[in-house]
Formats: sequence, structure tokens, C-alpha cells
Amino acid sequence: MQVAAALTAGIALFGAAPVEDDLPGVLAADLGVPHEEMVRLVAALTTPLGSQPGLRELGDTNTLRRRPVVGLDTERGLWARPGDFLHEALDWAAETCGDHPDLLKRFDKRRQDVCEEHASRTLAAVFGDAWVHAGATYPAPGNPDIDALVAMPGALLVIEAKGGRFTDPGRRAAPGRVNKKIREFVDKALAQNARTIAYLGADASSLRDRNKRRLVLPDHLPPAVSVIVTLDRVDPFATHLPDGGKRHAEPPDGTWLVALADLVMVADILRHPAEFYAYAYTRAAIAKVGGPQVFVEVEALAAWLDHRIQPVQPAPQEIVFLGTGNEALNNYYTHVAAPGSPTPARPASGVPPEVLDALDLVHRERSRHWSDLAIAALAVPPDDWRSVRTALRAARSATGTRRERKRARRAADGIRFSPRLTVYVRPADDESPLPSLGPDVLLLRTP
Repeated sequence: MQVAAALTAGIALFGAAPVEDDLPGVLAADLGVPHEEMVRLVAALTTPLGSQPGLRELGDTNTLRRRPVVGLDTERGLWARPGDFLHEALDWAAETCGDHPDLLKRFDKRRQDVCEEHASRTLAAVFGDAWVHAGATYPAPGNPDIDALVAMPGALLVIEAKGGRFTDPGRRAAPGRVNKKIREFVDKALAQNARTIAYLGADASSLRDRNKRRLVLPDHLPPAVSVIVTLDRVDPFATHLPDGGKRHAEPPDGTWLVALADLVMVADILRHPAEFYAYAYTRAAIAKVGGPQVFVEVEALAAWLDHRIQPVQPAPQEIVFLGTGNEALNNYYTHVAAPGSPTPARPASGVPPEVLDALDLVHRERSRHWSDLAIAALAVPPDDWRSVRTALRAARSATGTRRERKRARRAADGIRFSPRLTVYVRPADDESPLPSLGPDVLLLRTP
């Protein structure tokens, strides 16, 4: 059947699928949906065998991409790899609504709403509901709103969400369509974030929440991190963000352009505010200078987890490529549970929990230093925390060796990781004078 499909309809199927005499009935039984409704749905998902005799080139539109059920006759059909449809479901829905302009308009509006809502919800899971504001507004021509704003003591992120659709000609890199989407997804969003950041830096006294109440931001906020979130995946736009379009303004410190699905992935892995904030800051800085080049977000996150990628300014005509990361992320997200098969551990930043706890204390007691310390601490490669881990073990050991006690004393006097970070490890009952707790000092207290 797969050979026949390939030869007669230009269809190549990679994956076995049984021929079902009543495919709607099978799906209706599995999903608990009335059979009549499933008949209509399957019909809208079906490409009849032999219906694409003119499909010859890779650039041709293949109906099977969005209508993945191969229809044989009446209700007989096969559906290979139904899970793949998740990647095309939104495009299929838009195509299905195409003959109904009002319905398509409502669908597009809902796409934008969902992009904004899920971006805010994802950020709230990391930073907390109290610090994430959706739909805040400020007085300026056009009555602009901020799709999502993270404003907590020590951290400020401005997020512009773009739920627009990418059409088939755009996917095929038709220059006119690509330029149009660059203006929509990139240039316009950069200008919007730049305007918001300028307003917040000058005078945020007239900021209002979505219910028109005054929104008072915390004191001593650092410069904002700019983020653009797209519902559709447009990785090449993120890769070439610094080269771009006819924008009249952009945030001064760069912008992290990320697909919504990748934002959710990053938040799932980097669950502590300091981890997420430092990664977002780094990705924006990488986009600012143009190196290393990031082709897909999962590779950037894997490299950051492994060895803390940092911005690199390419020389003229130079391309700085991203170093390879391990397969831990792919293994974690592609794992299929099977009897006796261990579940891969969730990849982690490798920062000792005591360091994250110390950053939490900084956030509570001297939030003006939190941004600098979070960025500096999360720039330390995971293996370099070995000296702190050793000092923590020694400080907790009542019967430690002479070497361990020596290491504990050295850590109490400070371990210097960079000009921006020195870590002190001291027992809670240590009454010796404390170091001056400046923006480059992190104090860890052991029980």
C-alpha cells in the first residue's frame, strides 16, 4: 500500500499503518467521540489516494502534509504516524477555516490570545504569579500594551508575543512573503519592545494593569531583557536576527526570539528564576552580537547546560558556530516508556542547590544585587562548582580530615570565580566579620 501511494499520488510514508475498514469508527471508540462527528473530522483530514498526480517537486504543496489520512474508498483508510499531525494541526485548522472569513478571523485572534496566555503562564510558573503581568498598558500613541511583563525585585523582562501564521509561500522562502513576516514577527516586535523598555526606563508612573489599575513596579530594577515569542516556529529569523530588516528601533541589549514551544521547554528545564533569567539574558546578548549562531533552541540550551555558552563577537565575514552539546535533552523528551526502561533524569543546570538558595536570600534581602549575581553565578561552568561542593561537604563534616578543614577555611575566605563573583562558604554559627556584601559577593551559610 505504501508503494502504491508513493507511485500514484506522490506520497511517501515512513511508518507502518494498518488499513482500517472503518477508520472513523476506530478513532471514535478510542476517543469516546460520536461516530458521526468523527466521520466528518476524518473526511476533513483525508487525502484520497491518487488525488495528487501532479506532485513532483519538493517545493510543490503536498496535501498530505495537513491531511495525513490516506483515503482508499468510502470509510477505508490508513494513517501512518498520527503523532506527527501535532506539528501541522494549526495549519490544518487555518486551511479548514479558509472558506469562512469570519471564522478564520476568530481563529487568528485566538492564535494571538493563546500565544500571549501561554507565554504569561509559562513565565509565571518560573517567577511566580505575583511578578508576571499580562496586558499592562502605558500612555503613548496607539495605546500600546505589553503582552507579558516580568517585574520582580532584581529582574525585568519585556515579552512581545506574535501569534501570526506563516503561509506555504513563506515556508518555501518566497522573498516577498519572508520580508512581510520579518516585518511582522521581528521588526515590529523589536520596535514595540524598544518603546516599552524606553518607557519603563524613563517613567513608569502611569503603567496600568489589564484592569486599568495602577501597576507599581519594584525599586532598583535592572535593564530589561527583551524577548519575542512566536507561536509558529521561525528558527531562521532567530538565527539571523542581528542582520535584519528595516526596523526603526530595537532594544539596546539584544532580544531573544523564541518559539512558544521552546519557551515552554526552557522553563521546564530551568525552573529557578535565576536559571531562566540568566539564560534569557545570555540568549539576548548572543543575538545582539551575532555569535555563536543558534539554529535551533534545543541546541543552545544543551550547550548552555553543558558549558555555559556566552556571546562571541564574530570578526568581519566570520561565522561562529555553536559547540555541540550532549544528548540529554533529546533523550529526556523523546523517551518512550517501556517495561523495565528507566526514565531519563531531567537535565539540570548543574548549579549547587545551596547557590540557588543563596540567590533567593539575595532576592529577599538585597534585590538590587540579584541580577548581577544571578548572571555571574549562572555563567560559571557546572564543573567549576566542584570547589564549592567540596567546601560545603567539609563545612558540614564534624570529623573532617585536615585537608577538608583547610579547604573549609579557604572557602570561608572566599572562592573567586571571576571579577563579578566571589563565593564565601561559612557555617551558620561563624561569628567572624562578614565580607562586604556587594554586587559581586555571594554568601553561603551551612547548617
